[in-house]
Amino acid sequence: TDELTAALLRALTMTPAERIARQQRDLIFVVSNTTSSWAERFVVDLKTVGQRVHKEAEQPMAIGFGLAGFRCVGMGGMRTLEVTDVLAAYRKTVRRAIFVDWGGTLVPNDDRPMTPSVATEEYAHRSLPHATHHCLEELCHDPRNLVMVVSGLERAIMEQVFGGIPGISLAAEHGLLYKVGSVPGAHARGAGHWEQIIESFNDEWKDLASAIVETYAMRTNGSYVQKKGSSIVWRFEEADLEFGSLQAKEMREHLDNLLQGYPVAVHVGKGYVEIKPAGVDKGVIVDHIVSHLFAHAGGVDFVLCVGDDSADERMFAALAKRFHGAGPGSPGGHHRQHHGVGGGPHGFGPQARVFCATVGRKPSSAPYYVNDHEEVIELLQSLRLHSTRSNRNRSLTDLNRLGQHHAA
Repeated sequence: TDELTAALLRALTMTPAERIARQQRDLIFVVSNTTSSWAERFVVDLKTVGQRVHKEAEQPMAIGFGLAGFRCVGMGGMRTLEVTDVLAAYRKTVRRAIFVDWGGTLVPNDDRPMTPSVATEEYAHRSLPHATHHCLEELCHDPRNLVMVVSGLERAIMEQVFGGIPGISLAAEHGLLYKVGSVPGAHARGAGHWEQIIESFNDEWKDLASAIVETYAMRTNGSYVQKKGSSIVWRFEEADLEFGSLQAKEMREHLDNLLQGYPVAVHVGKGYVEIKPAGVDKGVIVDHIVSHLFAHAGGVDFVLCVGDDSADERMFAALAKRFHGAGPGSPGGHHRQHHGVGGGPHGFGPQARVFCATVGRKPSSAPYYVNDHEEVIELLQSLRLHSTRSNRNRSLTDLNRLGQHHAA
């Protein structure tokens, strides 16, 4: 099969660093999982399986892949995101906000490091091709744009990869930490400074959660634990997919029971389980940034939001709620006042065009989809070309005005 061929090719062409990392990972798993420890876990699981089956039989099964608001099983309402439609709206607007996920959206997910031992710097350089870097830089250079990359990774990694792009806005750890670069209408590209979206959070839960997560990492070959400033992540992309998914479901049940009463949320994504402070997600930060634009830039008349993961569904839902009454790519609908946001009633007029798209055709609250990350880059490149031409025309106009001024 194609998957087997790809796996063999990867095994034959992998770098020495990756081979060593895989060897170390497997050695740790073999040493820490003796036959006696495996037998003990097997007996414990065998004793509890009957109770678990009985419990699941009493509960109704929800359809929706764990994500509220999904169109779920029926995907007939989804449409391909057409570059021509987005570009037509982009050309006619002057206060734009572009929100994009990183892994799986700007770059393929298979570039993610399989273990923490893979050098962060190597992963960073591998995960943002020069053409993509240049594209983002040109989009940020357009004074009518706010461009924000929203990711679950740490601030240090995002700074290392995107920090050299003047004017870019960044959101790390699903929006807990963020910085706003240039905003539409600004005369100069801003550097911004990092802020925290919530003043403080209780992290007493971390020791409890860490003990559970480490246990599952020990019993699941190919998985590992990633500890961030505010969250704990168990990654199982490189583990057996079926077994990893079963372990993720079981882990979530344990964590939900164990962490009751703590201000945390347990989120299961594509190949990972993350425990993080409650009230922090990508939807919250996107809504916050749009409110910021309403207060300081006269609102927005164009929004593009693209992501591939279940965490990105929060962005789509937040924008749908913010611009309520809007059909796919249609004007933003009725006017809406927002608590704590000034600027009068003209920030979100009926001319706002909103395009939300998920990467890959799958159940989503986004009305559009693109097939893969390459189509995302093609879309951004199209927008970049228009911005580049507009910037050149504006520069020539400024030079002509300057020449006329000196001649006078």
